[in-house]
Amino acid sequence: MKINNKYFFWFIILAGLFLLFLPFMTPYKALASQMLVFAIFAIGYDIAFGYTGLLSFGHAAFFGLGAYGTGLTLIHLSLAAPLAILIGIIISLLIAFPIGYLSIRRRGIYFAMVTLAFAQMLYFIAFKWRSLTGGDDGLHGVPRPPLGPIDLRSELVLYYFILFFFILSILLGIRIIHSPFGKTLECLRENEDRARSIGYNPTRFKLISFAISAFFAGLAGGLYALLQNFVPLFSLGLDTSGDIVLMTLIGGMGTLYGPIMGAMGLVFLKDLFTSHINIWPLFLGLLFVVSIMIFRKGVFKELRERFLKF
Repeated sequence: MKINNKYFFWFIILAGLFLLFLPFMTPYKALASQMLVFAIFAIGYDIAFGYTGLLSFGHAAFFGLGAYGTGLTLIHLSLAAPLAILIGIIISLLIAFPIGYLSIRRRGIYFAMVTLAFAQMLYFIAFKWRSLTGGDDGLHGVPRPPLGPIDLRSELVLYYFILFFFILSILLGIRIIHSPFGKTLECLRENEDRARSIGYNPTRFKLISFAISAFFAGLAGGLYALLQNFVPLFSLGLDTSGDIVLMTLIGGMGTLYGPIMGAMGLVFLKDLFTSHINIWPLFLGLLFVVSIMIFRKGVFKELRERFLKF
């Protein structure tokens, strides 16, 4: 689609203002931070699912590993927050490579089930290893050490700290999908056999895409641990994996902006519905059905194609 520079310029301005003032528009500032955390998670998941066609039901494993790695580092090593988050990302990547290597040898639902099996295995290990992870009680007492003059104990300061990583994630995601590597991923998604016939190695490209997705998930998990001062066991659970799949599908897979907006919207709506009336599962199911029947490309992707000119 041809970009209309005028509309695109105003979109960037409005998006920047929205993000700048988001913590003042939500019921509490931590909710705005949580919206950005899951948006980062969605960016990575869309690279694997939307651009490569890898439907993973186990991406909570990398989100949870990033959270636990960061939390344990902050508790036991007392490092600066960025270094602790980096360690969480490295742990996610170290586990993602063997899981990806074994999983990408299967296609379709078989790939999804293999990733789910690995994620459930990690969930069971965290559940049983109470001395390290806290088991079903979660990992408590994750500190927020100051970053020089920056006091991360302030919810507002923490929001802008997370916003910094969110902007970097968007820039990195855009760079990836518009690179020759990103175009190759789309080629694999559309016709893997044809990509192989012209000389590409699908296994290698899929594994790199899977690892990139785990990188974003680990980053989001580390920021989540910092935000919550706590790592819940469900961060490794099936519900978290299911949430990110729905965020991507409802927002519009293969767009980056769709999953971002889907993640932010669903996090906000979940908090709204669970705070006032406990019908979130019903509402989520209805939203998913409506998006499949009316907005087959995703709500935000369809709205952009119908009403916007960039």
